[in-house]
Amino acid sequence: MKDHHLRAWLKVAELRSIRAAARSLHLSQAAVTKAIKELETELEAPLLTRSPKGIAVTECGEHLTVRARLAQAQLALARQDIRQLLSGAEARVAVGVTPMVMLNVLPDVLNDFRQSMPAARLKVSEGLLAAVLPALRNGTLDFALASGVMGGDDGQEFDFEALRPLEFMIACRRGHPLAQATRWEDIVGCEWLLNVSGGSHTDAFLQGLRATGRKAPERVIDCDTFAVMWNLMVRSDALIICPSGMLEVHPYGGEASQILADVPMPVASIGIMTLRGTPLSLAAATMADLFRRRIHRQALPGAAASRQSGGAA
Repeated sequence: MKDHHLRAWLKVAELRSIRAAARSLHLSQAAVTKAIKELETELEAPLLTRSPKGIAVTECGEHLTVRARLAQAQLALARQDIRQLLSGAEARVAVGVTPMVMLNVLPDVLNDFRQSMPAARLKVSEGLLAAVLPALRNGTLDFALASGVMGGDDGQEFDFEALRPLEFMIACRRGHPLAQATRWEDIVGCEWLLNVSGGSHTDAFLQGLRATGRKAPERVIDCDTFAVMWNLMVRSDALIICPSGMLEVHPYGGEASQILADVPMPVASIGIMTLRGTPLSLAAATMADLFRRRIHRQALPGAAASRQSGGAA
């Protein structure tokens, strides 16, 4: 399997047309067709199906696309590392950052990184697991500062280097009529804004409810970004699950209150998440090390706080 095979395949998979792929790659249709056939022969699997309506990518082809994109991303990182070593050419780093880290240590890390690599191009994305996992798989992100405990297949696919514990709370807007509630039965019927992706702290919270025989919320709005979740919460009577340290961060602490209900709350870790077996570029490894130093040196709000939520089983 050669580089030109993968480049041809990725362009065909993207455009769903051999003719369009050939035009984009400045190759003949025959050359692209030959590359795809050679790939199918080597893999002993069909990658495309052809019909009068055009071509379609098979299930085998979809799996190849994910891995081929990652392979191309790794080759690009290798070229970047070599240019950086030889000539100091600019580097690129893409990182996903959980909101607690984004609000707390990210500014210091970026300042430190800029001092060592001022020409580097940076991309920072919100690091909730629903977005992080596919981005790590396809190489869109180099690594993530994420929270949560992974299980199942995800636990085999990714490495997670825990740096600090992180506790969670039930939060509501200031002045919420149920802000002083202490019983789960009083709040379970509320509207909830949750990120319900597998392996997230919300997933752990819901599993804890089931394990203790408690009813799970039924009125749930699935939110995949913290900004949407928080802004809806402070403007409605909906409830969220978030790091307890949010109440120590300005201006968030002035907008919300903690509900101390008698339910077990998840305790996760903030850590560095990477795709297993995929080395970081020099620039990404430099930034990851800066995160390690800052998080070890600077306690995250709520990271070591005693739990006040009455984690009754």
